[in-house]
Amino acid sequence: MERIRASGQGSHETKQACAAHYGPELEVPTSPARDCRRREQRRRRLQLAQEAPETHCSHSDLALVAEDHGQVSGGEGSSSLAALHDHNAYCVPEGAAALKSVVIRSKETVHRQSELLLSLEEALEASRKECQALQEKAAEENWTLLSQLGERVSQVEAENRNLRHERDQLESTVQRFRKDLDASGATVLSLSRQLRGQQAAQAYHGAFSLETVKGDSKWLRFYTGFSEYPRFAAFLDFLLEGNEQRPEESPEPRGHSALSPDNQVFLVLVRLRLGLLLQDLAFRFHISESTASRYWLGWTEVMEQKLKQIPVACRQHYVESFQPQRLIRHRDVPLVALDCTQLLFEAHGRTRSKGAAQRGPRSRYAIPGYALAAPSGYLTFGAGAKEEDLAPLPAFLQAGPVELSAQQEAAKRQVLSFRSLADKALGFRFLRVVHPQNMEGQVGRAWTISCYLACLLHEPMGLA
Repeated sequence: MERIRASGQGSHETKQACAAHYGPELEVPTSPARDCRRREQRRRRLQLAQEAPETHCSHSDLALVAEDHGQVSGGEGSSSLAALHDHNAYCVPEGAAALKSVVIRSKETVHRQSELLLSLEEALEASRKECQALQEKAAEENWTLLSQLGERVSQVEAENRNLRHERDQLESTVQRFRKDLDASGATVLSLSRQLRGQQAAQAYHGAFSLETVKGDSKWLRFYTGFSEYPRFAAFLDFLLEGNEQRPEESPEPRGHSALSPDNQVFLVLVRLRLGLLLQDLAFRFHISESTASRYWLGWTEVMEQKLKQIPVACRQHYVESFQPQRLIRHRDVPLVALDCTQLLFEAHGRTRSKGAAQRGPRSRYAIPGYALAAPSGYLTFGAGAKEEDLAPLPAFLQAGPVELSAQQEAAKRQVLSFRSLADKALGFRFLRVVHPQNMEGQVGRAWTISCYLACLLHEPMGLA
């Protein structure tokens, strides 16, 4: 009784487990007759499965076979354990045809799934091969690119080294060229100076100028009366001192002047010393005749104005003893004109007298060159027979005492002999030439300049 009660209780628990697995609508019979039928059906299904043309065996078939084998070997004592196995929980149809159709469908499903799995494996294998091929290709391309990049980097580094080397060479070449350029510039500058010196020497050699005679005191004295060039330079500085407008700057600018100021003064002194014509001076100095005339007129005016500022004194007994003389009153100042020489001129036809016309086709006349002495003891020089011919006189030619500035006191000269003064002034041969009548003003100005130069250059004319 206890065994029957235990068996019933076990079948009841198996029934509850099957009901819990398949649901409330499925119930698995647990009677012995039913178990025998089920075993018989499973055996037949196994035979059918073995006799079927499909040879594939699913997991459920194997489970059924194992279950049948366990039930046959265990008998009824193991039926309760087989009922508790997972495979015993499947709902198996009772008919053989239904069971066969289920098995066939299961096999077809397994076959499709196998084919699908095989196709997926093939696709996966193809994808894997393609991925591997792509990886190999990418690795090869990457290697190729790395190789090319390495070669390019090496090439660029080589080019960079070459460029640096070329740059260093170019920098050294530039430095060498700069040094050569500096040396060439210095050489060119030196050569240009030499060339200018040669051109100047050639110009001075070809043209008569101060530079050709200033180194030789003999020829400098012959052409100018100055025994040394420094004395000539000091005289030129005296003429240019305080002169706002130089003679060479008018009427044409200095930049267009044909001669330098010292050569212009040299030209004037050469004409005074030798009495040359303007045509001769223009030929000697390689300038035009009009330019030579302009230099002559401009500088003689400057010389007269500047030299009259030099105080020349004389003693009264020398004035009284000199003959011929005449009295002139100028601006209420009694002046004594001492006629030192006669300046000759050639008269025009309509100004000749009848007696002169009978002596020859050309007639000459003379005007006196004089020294004009004042009661103050100072004198100046001029030319002309009329009082109105007197040029503007220095301020120290007055009746009363004279106060000289320090500069005038330093430049003061003393005249001892008027005859000697006249002889020294006539050493400038321009005064010995017979000039046309229209040059009376120029000749009178030349007489004044020559007298002052005689005072400056000769003893006992006041040269200290």
